[in-house]
Amino acid sequence: MGEVLVQKMIPALNKMAWPKSPEATELGRRVYEVGLDQADDYQTDPKILTAALRTFQTSDSRPYACAGVAYTLLKAAREKDGSYAQVGLTAALEWLEKAQELAPDIFEINMVEPFIYIYSGRLDDARLVLNYLESIDNNHYYILRAEIAYWQEQGKLDEAIHWYNRAIEAAKTVPQKLRVQRELGDCYFRFKQYEEAIEVYKEAIHFATDNAGLWHTMSLAYWRLGDYEEAAHCNRRALKIQGDLPGALKMQEALKEKLESGGLSKRLFGS
Repeated sequence: MGEVLVQKMIPALNKMAWPKSPEATELGRRVYEVGLDQADDYQTDPKILTAALRTFQTSDSRPYACAGVAYTLLKAAREKDGSYAQVGLTAALEWLEKAQELAPDIFEINMVEPFIYIYSGRLDDARLVLNYLESIDNNHYYILRAEIAYWQEQGKLDEAIHWYNRAIEAAKTVPQKLRVQRELGDCYFRFKQYEEAIEVYKEAIHFATDNAGLWHTMSLAYWRLGDYEEAAHCNRRALKIQGDLPGALKMQEALKEKLESGGLSKRLFGS
């Protein structure tokens, strides 16, 4: 994760075979969209990013493939604390520039640029690019997500929520909608608005009842509210789906300790 992962990726990327054609083809665009969705699934498992890179390799368009690599590097650059490793941002910009040299006026390629600026703290540059791209398409899923990142970087919750809701509406697929809903819940969580986070998580779980991570995160929110019984319920659901989920196992032990004094541990956990 973060700098360590990016340092491993950079030499490997230079050895991989990429499409030769300099054209921005329709097939290349479709493959690019599939790869972006794959990269967006990344949380901690590098295999997810490897799968995205292999998808970009199947493209017939070098500019789209290079832009895909740039986006994948952005995902890899995220550290556990939410910051971004500069080496990853620099590498992402280099790969994006390769794409832009071949196809300078492709909206779907250029939309990666504001993310790089936002995560680099270059918010003025990000705003300029966002304004330009929105003059072309102000309802594009990834541009709306860039706006989310832009306002979150400034700690402005109300603005971020506005763009979250727009991105949810603009999502083309259920996985995209689910992803943004979960991120909205996480945003509320970071701002300590746990009741709002829980409501959003419940909406997301409606579409993904087998998502252990969602159940675990909702358990955390209930914990923060002091509702340990509901936290335990969500924790059990998470572990039923993925019995080795590290965070959920830690939560199970914390809940047992918390509830023992109230005589609830045996009823809730069977021990």
